[in-house]
Amino acid sequence: MGSTGLSRVHAVAANTFRETIREKVLYNLVFFAVLMTLSGLLLKPLSIRQDEKIIKDIGLASIELFGTLIALFMGVSLVSKEIERHSLHPLLAKPVSRGEFLLGKFAGLAFTLFVNVAVMTLGLYATLWATRRGAGLEMLQAVLAIYLGLLLVVAVALLFSTVTSSALALVLSVCAVVVGHFADVIRNMREVAPAVPTWATQVLYFALPNLRNFDLKTRVVYGDPVRASDLGWIALYAAAYVGVVLGLAFAAFRSKDLQ
Repeated sequence: MGSTGLSRVHAVAANTFRETIREKVLYNLVFFAVLMTLSGLLLKPLSIRQDEKIIKDIGLASIELFGTLIALFMGVSLVSKEIERHSLHPLLAKPVSRGEFLLGKFAGLAFTLFVNVAVMTLGLYATLWATRRGAGLEMLQAVLAIYLGLLLVVAVALLFSTVTSSALALVLSVCAVVVGHFADVIRNMREVAPAVPTWATQVLYFALPNLRNFDLKTRVVYGDPVRASDLGWIALYAAAYVGVVLGLAFAAFRSKDLQ
């Protein structure tokens, strides 16, 4: 992809970011701010060490929850709603390929999530500092893992949005996310259901996003060290999975009849 192609991807990404702002997606930051403020006030009676862990746990879980909701609801509408509103035809009539369009949509929502996660992380640090609790940089390890996991959710939602309606895409994406948090259960399914073929459990395990890989919240909150190799493996898995899923989305969208 040359510089001209990158500029077109950037234009689609910028437009996607502006659309998410118009959709008032950043309003979730208000709820997060209220949640963090209430957490700091309500947990004051507890011991310093105890409420520090609770605030971190609530904050990191909230970042993941709000980020996942944005990734799901905005991700499934990236393509399907454009098709349903017939607003895709004028754009693709311009010198923008379908691959550039999808990549720009993904990049735009990825940046939206980055902004949300960054602001919520600053809010969590501000709450800890305001309540005079510890707030080391190690918490950023869990935040990075959460963000990489959100990119997987966006990729999966984007794939489903290219092959079906926004409503069905949302249902399928939610199922994939929920099951992805229990990937180890699927891998060991034969222990409780011996009749299930081994190949079926293996296919499900590798096809669905293993979101348990990205859950470092407990380790960070309780001070367990996270090695650089752990983060490197998580980043490598995220890059490979997102690349494969986006490739499938490109192939499906390229062959899709938009009439």
